[in-house]
Amino acid sequence: MSDRLYLFAPAEVDAPWQFCLLGDEDERVEGSGLETAAAAPVTREQAPVVTLVLPGEHVLRTAVSVPARSRRQLEMAVPYQVEEYLAEDVEQLHLAIGQRQADDRVPVAVIAPDRLQAWLDEARSAGLAISHARLDLEGLEPADADFAVWVEGQRAWVANRSGDAVIVDRMLLAQVLSTMITNQPGDAALTLRLITAPDDDAVDLAQLDSLLAQERPVTIEREHAAGTRIGMLAAGLDRHPGLELLQGRFAVARGPNQGWMRWRLVAGLAMAALALQLTLDLGRSVWLEQRALTLRESAVELFREIHPERSRVVDPRRELQAMLDGGGEQGGAAFLELLGASAQRIAELDDAQIQIRSLTFNAQRGDLAVDMMAAGINTVDRFKADMEDNGFPVVIDSAVQEAQAVRARLRIRTGGAS
Repeated sequence: MSDRLYLFAPAEVDAPWQFCLLGDEDERVEGSGLETAAAAPVTREQAPVVTLVLPGEHVLRTAVSVPARSRRQLEMAVPYQVEEYLAEDVEQLHLAIGQRQADDRVPVAVIAPDRLQAWLDEARSAGLAISHARLDLEGLEPADADFAVWVEGQRAWVANRSGDAVIVDRMLLAQVLSTMITNQPGDAALTLRLITAPDDDAVDLAQLDSLLAQERPVTIEREHAAGTRIGMLAAGLDRHPGLELLQGRFAVARGPNQGWMRWRLVAGLAMAALALQLTLDLGRSVWLEQRALTLRESAVELFREIHPERSRVVDPRRELQAMLDGGGEQGGAAFLELLGASAQRIAELDDAQIQIRSLTFNAQRGDLAVDMMAAGINTVDRFKADMEDNGFPVVIDSAVQEAQAVRARLRIRTGGAS
């Protein structure tokens, strides 16, 4: 088995590259710097297999439910499923799509292509031939737990068994976990594996347990890290490689395989045998795809006739089902109540600048997701406090400083919502 070199790209411009070289019999070499990684000693004569590991701060990693079965259908449907999580045009981003999981969901990773290309170019300029690219969060294994959390410095790495993963400020850990727990299916008790440095006792387990218990019973199992975060993530990725990020135009061309050369005649005969069947099916496949597109356009037209206020319709069947499940007039009343209360609070903040980027009402949960740009984090906190003072609970899902403003995503519920 070849040595495996895991090359961790820096999350920040001025941060160094880090690496972990894994050899036979648990041999491990860690260090920093691309030149040092290229010169790292190996246990075998051949060059190690190099995997570029991307920082979770720059990658959206989630899993979506897609009814499509073929690979082509998945590639067409997934962008629509993840579009609501993105601030940028999904067509300008690089999507990596994995294989369908046991729970019938499909793992997806989204990243800016220019950032991925810059990391690849920098690594290759140091003489490192990149074979794979993975996400560091996938090395954080929940193992027998439902959630795994690694806390180091001011950041926390969070992953769950379903494939959702995120890196957040440790001050927002409880809020993020609460949101992820709320979205977990079922109502059974959950387990959480919390890993911290041996000298880090700043995480108040009692307080964290109390906050999470408001959503669902959670058993927290705390353990101290036996090694470094880089070593732990590399070992996890070595056992479970996870989602390959080098797809599409980033896919790595593989060298000739002797096994394939031996079987190329058999493969050629098989392809020839399939050619006739493919020719016969081609016309029918094209017709069926065109018919499906026509039917979808008709469904969207009919949906807009019923609900002319909806300008963007992704999946008319699911959206109509969500409206029916949401309780019809009751769901509409909840939306208007939340919208009116939010507008009134924003109007009262006359000395602060708030710009609403998007609003999404979930009729099933009865909450309103607000994506806003605010003058500062204090403005977001004031808005949250004013809403809660008027009986509307608010959860801040994210708050990111961008240039001269703060971009925040909040979920607002009616006072009677659970």
